[in-house]
Amino acid sequence: MFIEHDQMIGQQYIDRTRAYLDYLEEHFTNIRKAFQAISEACTGMVWVNDDCTWYTLRNKVCWHDVSKFSMEEFTQYRAKFFPTEYDTEDIKPHFDKAWNHHYSCNEHHAEFINALSDEVITDKPGLVERYLVHMVVDWTAMGYKFGDTAQHYYEANRAKINLLPQHEEFIYTIFERLNK
Repeated sequence: MFIEHDQMIGQQYIDRTRAYLDYLEEHFTNIRKAFQAISEACTGMVWVNDDCTWYTLRNKVCWHDVSKFSMEEFTQYRAKFFPTEYDTEDIKPHFDKAWNHHYSCNEHHAEFINALSDEVITDKPGLVERYLVHMVVDWTAMGYKFGDTAQHYYEANRAKINLLPQHEEFIYTIFERLNK
């Protein structure tokens, strides 16, 4: 044979892109499972009992990480986590820009929550709680993949997550309910 299948440079990009898409699909499946588990565990909490809040959060969860398909993120994430041997350009500055775009567009990241104004934090606590629940959903879904829990992730990364005390108290309420 003149050219073997694995000698095609384009094939490597296809294979690595497919692996990244498989990862995303698994994450989206885990997000659905995590949202259901957390909603059930938190029955009785205001965010679950208030239809407007719960359905708004459900809608946000349905759109979870869709920005990863944008031109600002897709190729950069694929190259960072699923590189080919032909991805020779330094990905760090491109990925840093993609990461900034990602957390700026996705309220379930601590960076987004920590950038909120004091006015939003004090005048709209239900809004911030919705973001925090979604963040715990994300961590829970990641825990399904990597064999740990949202609480374990938080405690291992607490210093860089840097939540306000009232936000930490709120997520620990969710952790306690998940541990029952």
